[in-house]
Amino acid sequence: MASRAAWFLVFASGFGFVMGTAARATAEFVPAQYRAGSLPPIPIAAVSGGEVVLDVHVDAAGRVVDINVLRSTPPFTDLVVAAVKQWQFLPAEDDVSSNGADLRRRIPVDAHVLVAAMYRPPTLNGPTLGDEPRDQGAPSDAVAAALLSAMPVYPADAVSDGMVLTEAQVGTDGRIERIGALRADPPFDRPALDALRSWTFRPARVAGRPVAARVYVIFAFRQPVTGR
Repeated sequence: MASRAAWFLVFASGFGFVMGTAARATAEFVPAQYRAGSLPPIPIAAVSGGEVVLDVHVDAAGRVVDINVLRSTPPFTDLVVAAVKQWQFLPAEDDVSSNGADLRRRIPVDAHVLVAAMYRPPTLNGPTLGDEPRDQGAPSDAVAAALLSAMPVYPADAVSDGMVLTEAQVGTDGRIERIGALRADPPFDRPALDALRSWTFRPARVAGRPVAARVYVIFAFRQPVTGR
């Protein structure tokens, strides 16, 4: 009985070591999450659509401390940057070593979040006047950078302008795992989410390892000018 008890203790302690090691090895980075903040306006005087893409630096308190403009279209860029500067986030969290020991604890950390705004032009199809979107900077490794984006269609049953704030959760392989509308505006929700589903991403990386990320896309719909 004594030998059996001793064997069980050795096995249990070894199992605990393996489980503990596995838990540390698979500890997940928790990305920053949008908590509050207003959306940019739709400039009624604009004669075209536009794309704005931002790499947003969020500190360990959930505050926006810096914004790097990756893609810009006047006059939308300034409006989007001004709004996102006021956003508040739940901070990202990560496991860190405590005093260089093998003990680890989860703490809030700085993070980067990709925020995009897609303004549909006030037409159903065809070219419009105005400036074309222009790439302006390179994304940091810490954001899930958009490789392919899409503009939504204007819903057939809509009779006004609309705006939807969407969230995509992107996995460590860059694939979208879940999407949702944080600020709904029927009937624009469905085309906004349908467009977001077609986006593809390069996975975010923190300390050299791929991590999960959240991406926020604002879809703005202008009522088409039909000339009637």
